[in-house]
Amino acid sequence: MAGRRPPGRQGLLLGLLVVVAAVHLVTCPYTKVEESFNLQAVHDLLYHWLDLDKYDHHEFPGVVPRTFLGPIVIAAFSSPAVYLLSLLEVSKFYSQLIVRGTLGLGVIAALWTLQQEVRRQFGATVATLFCWVTATQFHLMFYCTRTLPNVVALPVALAALTAWLRQRWACFLWLSALAAVVFRAELGLLLGLKLLLPLLGRKVPLGRALRHAVPAGAVCLGLTVAVDSYFWRYPVWPEGKVLWYNTVLNKSSNWGTSPFLWYFYSALPRALGSSLLFVPLGTVDRRARALLLPSLAFVLLYSLLPHKELRFIIYTLPVFNIAAARGCAYLLNNYRKSWLCKVGSLLVTAHLAVNAAYGATCLYVSHFNYPGGVAMQQLHTLVPPDTGVVVHIDAAAAQTGVSRFLETNPGWSPF
Repeated sequence: MAGRRPPGRQGLLLGLLVVVAAVHLVTCPYTKVEESFNLQAVHDLLYHWLDLDKYDHHEFPGVVPRTFLGPIVIAAFSSPAVYLLSLLEVSKFYSQLIVRGTLGLGVIAALWTLQQEVRRQFGATVATLFCWVTATQFHLMFYCTRTLPNVVALPVALAALTAWLRQRWACFLWLSALAAVVFRAELGLLLGLKLLLPLLGRKVPLGRALRHAVPAGAVCLGLTVAVDSYFWRYPVWPEGKVLWYNTVLNKSSNWGTSPFLWYFYSALPRALGSSLLFVPLGTVDRRARALLLPSLAFVLLYSLLPHKELRFIIYTLPVFNIAAARGCAYLLNNYRKSWLCKVGSLLVTAHLAVNAAYGATCLYVSHFNYPGGVAMQQLHTLVPPDTGVVVHIDAAAAQTGVSRFLETNPGWSPF
């Protein structure tokens, strides 16, 4: 069939994404405070099972409760490898890598499924460029193995986006409910904006949408309340409390505020790198415009919240990359038509090199951002394991790399 690439080449692209994510994981094996709940929850599920008294979140509950459903899935998929490491008496530090790698594989699997649909709708060139653009950028590959709530929600959000592209509206609505009700409430805004297009275009009758959306929301709400009330030991809808805290109370502003347009002049340029230059060109394709418009509207509306972080809009990065890949493909496909397209084709190749250089620099700098994790590992190297030690873990260390996975000597007492 014309335009199709041999399966071996597709395998190389998948391997590229996996290898790049693995390099980021191994270079920066420790975590920050924003990742702590999900990471500690996975640790407790793996090592304490149903002994809830030993769970970390009872001692350190955090500002708002988080759902256990994501950690349960990650723990389930990583448990065979972690169990094997425990049989071999390998340090729990490597179990942390397994856990983060499992999450990364989940994100990459969702990205790969998305690119397969991009290949079907936009062609092999756009799909291939989408993989290269994604692999050479820093932030998405860096974050994909990090147990942030946004990243845990990312595979579900990408699956919903793929269902939207396939026009499988029932699947889209159920995945959207799961993403928004269980994991991240802001995804209700993003995926709701995407739903508006088929509703306004009369591809989906409102009644049919409600017949799926209402039971999907009810089932997902019941699931998260049942599971999380068990683990938190009181009736709770975690994402509902997060939504109330961040939007109604606006307490997230306590962690800093940014100007209204910060996502547009800072976050997106850093996340997309030089690929941002090709996004406008990609909108010559009306399909790319339809894909991009809800994401732009989401970023614009989400800018109303004063507290801003790049991870809050991470779900939109693959969409921007599809548009950028479409712009790059336009230049490559029209290489022989004008000298401008020839110059543009050279820029397509050059911009991937620029992205890779920028990403490598960011990764090198990020390697030094985890002094707490490094100090904990060095302590285990310097002090014999049979020595009676009480380890004081201060706030700075806990925020920059120390986790339960690094507590490898049972005779030591952290406080």
